[in-house]
Amino acid sequence: MVVESIRRWWHKLGRTRYPDATSLTITADCGGSYGAKVRLWKRELQRFVNETGLAIPVTHLPPGTSKWNKIEHRLLAFITQNWRGKPLGSH
Repeated sequence: MVVESIRRWWHKLGRTRYPDATSLTITADCGGSYGAKVRLWKRELQRFVNETGLAIPVTHLPPGTSKWNKIEHRLLAFITQNWRGKPLGSH
């Protein structure tokens, strides 16, 4: 789940790299499991906000524009290159 990935990043890296942070801005595309209207995404994100006390504004890209998201492209290219259709041994 998306929020669990954010939570893990925050606990492993984010809070030590940004100890004075009071907010975390998230940019997401408008589809899939973290779309603007998905209740589970909103509920889990609110739980994370309650845990950390961070203000977390979420900016949703318009539909169809995720192909220009540079971070997503770097991540997916890395996964595609390393996975190459092999079954995953672990998550």
